[in-house]
Amino acid sequence: MMKKCFFLLISALFILGACTSKSAKESEVITEERMTEVESDTVPKATAILWIDFDLRGNSALGKIVLNVKTKVDILPDGTVNVLEYAQQPSVVVESYIRKTLKRYRVKQRFFEEGSIKLGVQYVYLRMLKEQI
Repeated sequence: MMKKCFFLLISALFILGACTSKSAKESEVITEERMTEVESDTVPKATAILWIDFDLRGNSALGKIVLNVKTKVDILPDGTVNVLEYAQQPSVVVESYIRKTLKRYRVKQRFFEEGSIKLGVQYVYLRMLKEQI
């Protein structure tokens, strides 16, 4: 009799603990969703997408994994791109790859003439092929 009561008591505590744990996780998820909603509202929309490692040999990106990193950049008249900050901090490997690639990357003059890319500080997506990283 004593063993049955002990078993029922342990079972009840286990079920109660599982229920409260689940509700705590749900509230954490809701809080994280609200935080990401607020953060996405404060960051302006990207004005352009810059392929920083586009393959000029004519190979397409079809079927390849593409990585987009939203950044605040300063685009200078000579076409150089300086990263000022990231909307979400990328991994160290991706950040290093972006830094190395932007040393040689230049925005083409025709994009300035067309008006598709403007000079100055703005938010853009830096797009790269994940296989190149």
